[in-house]
Amino acid sequence: MFNDSSFDFMAIIYGILSIDTILRLSSNWRSFWDDKVTANDKFLLERVAVFILIPLGVFFHELGHALATLQVGGEVREFQWRVAWGYVIAVGNFLPVESWWIAFSGNLVSIALGYLAFLAVPLVKKAVVKHLFYTFAQAQLVYSLVAYPLFSFTNSRGDWLTIYDFSVKPYAQITLAIHIFLVFTLWLNSKTKWLAKLLKLPSLETQYNINEKMITQTERLIIREFQVSDIEALAQILAKPEVMQFSIDGVFSTKQTAVKLQSFLDSYQKNGYGKWAVIHRQSGRLIGYCGIVVEEIEGKLENELGYRLDSDLWGQGLATEAANACLKYGFDKLNFDYVLGMAEPENKASIRVLEKIGMEFFKESNSVWDGKIYWIYQIANNIPE
Repeated sequence: MFNDSSFDFMAIIYGILSIDTILRLSSNWRSFWDDKVTANDKFLLERVAVFILIPLGVFFHELGHALATLQVGGEVREFQWRVAWGYVIAVGNFLPVESWWIAFSGNLVSIALGYLAFLAVPLVKKAVVKHLFYTFAQAQLVYSLVAYPLFSFTNSRGDWLTIYDFSVKPYAQITLAIHIFLVFTLWLNSKTKWLAKLLKLPSLETQYNINEKMITQTERLIIREFQVSDIEALAQILAKPEVMQFSIDGVFSTKQTAVKLQSFLDSYQKNGYGKWAVIHRQSGRLIGYCGIVVEEIEGKLENELGYRLDSDLWGQGLATEAANACLKYGFDKLNFDYVLGMAEPENKASIRVLEKIGMEFFKESNSVWDGKIYWIYQIANNIPE
């Protein structure tokens, strides 16, 4: 079905796409590596993974064959790397197990590269690089574990014909068992994204949607307007009893979260501000909300600061960091004269946040919500630079 000429033709097409990807990366170099991930960055990282990193994987695949040949005392008569494919001509008097090892070695390198790319994901900080490694890992493993084996058997040529020579016991049999397991985990990941969750891979959809409606940012956080697509992520947070311990409504269902989020969107339209989404820079995930809303407090419309963060990230000072950033935005951009904060006396953590950002106890009230006692804090627009 395929011969070297047809492979070379495909390699030429692949090479043209690789050169085009390099040129695109070169012209978008600064924007690609900055902290803002755009739709164009997502498109480019997928191109880099497939048309730059995969060819490098092919080279190391052939290098694995060559090194294995030398290891067993053979001679590498010819080494060919042609971007999207290649081959090694090994010469020597090889035992069956040695021929098996030469055939297997290149594929072992290919598979190892895929899993090493997965392992690299949590070691890098930039979201675009995390997704670059993750995308390459998936493509590399699909090529190594699925596409190339299928090609070998359907075209009667390639390493896997030798690898699955079951007369070479027990290597071929062990390889088959491991191969089935790896393909199953790869298929399971395509359905459940369990690896992405395990590696805490940030959502690029969240990342490249934040830029248009970003409110402010800090060293560890990005604060932006909520979007309808945030409902599911926010619902997971508001469904936690510990997060909603001091909420008069208790834990929220997804439907209740949707209503809550819509109230945030309505506030943006009516007042120009409201509760905003808090995004964790390192992971790229939505971790709660913080912002300033108009509330009726003791018969008067007031600007009240509020916040609620995922309990997984408590104790790191993130609520204080978000609250301080929102407060500064309220004074610097919205020109508020003062802002109030409210907490139940039992909510010591929330009170500490209010005090850390400079608010002072103003009065006690039981006429705000549901007859409960609240402590009201206040800060005036005189924050030192």
